[in-house]
Amino acid sequence: MMLTWLQKRRCERKSVNDAHGDRDTAAAGNPTASPIAPILHIDHLTGISNRFALEHDLTAVLSRPQGQGRGALLLIDLDRFKFINDAMDHSAGDEVLIRIAKRLSNVLTGVGTIYRLGADEFAVHVAGSPSRGKIEDICATIKTVLGTPFELTAGEVWIVGSIGIAVPAPEDVSMSALLRRADLAVMKAKQIAGNSHVFYEAGMSAEASARSELEYDLSRALDRNEFFLEYQPIVCSETRMIKAFEALIRWRHPQKGVIAPDQFISIAEATGLILPIGNWVIRTACEEAMRWPSPIGVAVNVAGDQFRDPTFLPYVRDCLRQSDLAPERLTIEVTESIFSVDPSIISDSLTELRAEGVKIALDDFGIGFSSINNLRRFPLDHLKIDRSFTAAMLGSKRDAELVDIILKLGSTFDVSTTVEGVETEPQLEYARSRGANAIQGFLISRPVAAGDVSAILDRNRVHHAKA
Repeated sequence: MMLTWLQKRRCERKSVNDAHGDRDTAAAGNPTASPIAPILHIDHLTGISNRFALEHDLTAVLSRPQGQGRGALLLIDLDRFKFINDAMDHSAGDEVLIRIAKRLSNVLTGVGTIYRLGADEFAVHVAGSPSRGKIEDICATIKTVLGTPFELTAGEVWIVGSIGIAVPAPEDVSMSALLRRADLAVMKAKQIAGNSHVFYEAGMSAEASARSELEYDLSRALDRNEFFLEYQPIVCSETRMIKAFEALIRWRHPQKGVIAPDQFISIAEATGLILPIGNWVIRTACEEAMRWPSPIGVAVNVAGDQFRDPTFLPYVRDCLRQSDLAPERLTIEVTESIFSVDPSIISDSLTELRAEGVKIALDDFGIGFSSINNLRRFPLDHLKIDRSFTAAMLGSKRDAELVDIILKLGSTFDVSTTVEGVETEPQLEYARSRGANAIQGFLISRPVAAGDVSAILDRNRVHHAKA
């Protein structure tokens, strides 16, 4: 029965595979050929071609002369698919994979052959000699397919993916080298926001090697006490009194010196190291903030993967209890990218944190999704306007109007607003005049070491005592 079903599924896919030639022709014309051979080329879960089929097809394509058109390989890696299996169950994950295979088959029939390579990885081989523009269009189609929510038995989920594109080189004769280049491009795409695509370029191999080395060093950094926090003050826009500090992680690498977070946080997120590193940041920030006078608070950045960890909320409570820091002095900062995770989990987690007294801030507002619905749906206390708007608002009427709109949104939704990246007095005055509640940026202070926070607080207090 299984043999009959799989053969039927293979027949249904024949029109797609004809672009590569019927890989079963030899078996069909040879009465002694094994009927099992076609089965080995089918993914049993989704019914589409599998990794063995891709290797078979690419070997045939790459044996052609260069001028005959050897196509392009698109490698698709589903971002954060593990979350679906962990938060729901594996049947939900299987349902998503089946739906994705069906959607891709519906939109790419006649364009390319679709393969499931395993777990959360798909591939598309586009036949002929596709132009870069055509490949861009195909990637846009794939991203639309992935970006449309999936209505599952267990609930609604969102999926995004990273796409790496590689074109066969003259010396390619097998799948391995081509697939390796596509994989390097996928790794590059994963460093960008979700649903991104990247073409392979020379130099990516060396970059991947350096990234791998940094990943190894990062895996040992916590045990070697190489991380430390710096703190940047957040002040009232009217009085300039310090209200809180944002905790910013730094990595003191033994050979490379101090490394900024934008160079290693994406690696931490991709490897799962963000969980222990993120936990260290919360605990350290709570312990250090407890040494400051009340009610000065501390803001900590939290990644989406941390919310997926079932131990995260109990861990935050434990940090507050052990440090004896009042919950209302802790602010959890999130970016809009976390809303691509299951919204119900994020909403429940944020609601639970607020019920404990912890404040929630939406950071870098104005980039990313920037949906008003996020302000309506999720419990928030603060809205932080991205520094890119601050830098442009005095020189661009459009950006100034956008800042004005965002500040009005904050008032409408009854959340306080902070303008980030303020470096000049005119920027501060503009933000204040438009109703911003707080200011953060180099005009006030650069991030400082934990040991220097007390001195900044003393100077701030003395300045206002004289005023």
